[in-house]
Amino acid sequence: MGRMNHSTTSTPLGAARRRFAALLPPAALVLSCGLVAAKLVAQPGGPGGPGEAPATFALSDVTASYAFSSEGDVERNGKIGTVEISHYEFEASFSLPAPDTWMFSSSLSWKRDEFEATGAVPLPKALEEIGLSFIALKNLSREIGPGWSTMAMLSPSFCSDSGSISGDSFSLFGVATIGKEVSPAFSWSVGIVGMTRGDMKVLPMLGVRWSFAPRWDLAIGFPRTGVSYKFSEALSLNAGLSMQGGTYYLSQAPAAGLGSTYLDFRETRLGVGAEYQFNPRLAVVIDGGMTLDREFDYYDRNLKLDGKSASYGRLSLRYRF
Repeated sequence: MGRMNHSTTSTPLGAARRRFAALLPPAALVLSCGLVAAKLVAQPGGPGGPGEAPATFALSDVTASYAFSSEGDVERNGKIGTVEISHYEFEASFSLPAPDTWMFSSSLSWKRDEFEATGAVPLPKALEEIGLSFIALKNLSREIGPGWSTMAMLSPSFCSDSGSISGDSFSLFGVATIGKEVSPAFSWSVGIVGMTRGDMKVLPMLGVRWSFAPRWDLAIGFPRTGVSYKFSEALSLNAGLSMQGGTYYLSQAPAAGLGSTYLDFRETRLGVGAEYQFNPRLAVVIDGGMTLDREFDYYDRNLKLDGKSASYGRLSLRYRF
């Protein structure tokens, strides 16, 4: 479900990057428009190797994904129809030059959800997002003590039913965290999430990563809680609970009274997956399971649709430069 990091490194920045990557992984598992959490694991690599600040701007990796959620009932005071969802995603991550004790990275992403609805389900045909992110990771060993680090992310994006770039579709998402690697096996972080769109504007964040046994890792937090097992150098297995969705501006009304407003879309997923690395550059991720629930909330119109459970599957390819 998450991205695999570069080989283990003993540098303080490398350790900090691994911690935040574990606490805030996959790009596909997001709650709000603009949260592309895989940006946090963009792979800066400079003359000193992974974990060191790069000397120049460079393309780090590209990822392409397709996911499908099967047909499931949609209810509002009883069943009103069904919906199935196809999800497409592409992301390019970049490393940026940074001063000593810092690590900078960025990413450019595109996402599209297509809805196939039956009955009287008031949903648009598609939702689309174009996003950009900037991430700064700072080693605080000198300022506070060994193992401490902080991270900030700012992500502007345009999210709508038409893929348009406008003031109405503009969204800004931000994250700030501080954490500590207590030992190579245990780390934690706390922080805050803020966004300009959506029914919830500010959320607290807490994450824990624990390597409780050889080859085993447990990550507890938002937007994903799960366990992973490194079967071999090439193959990793995982299982967990995750969230996906966003807040989108609707320029065209899917039903009377639902034009020029915003739609909060969310899926909560429980699944298992595997990541196989063919070589140091190319990897494939496959996962699937159940969507425990779906929610479509026109919060400005006081209209909420409840989607029932359905199955899902996802395939991703990543190429690292």
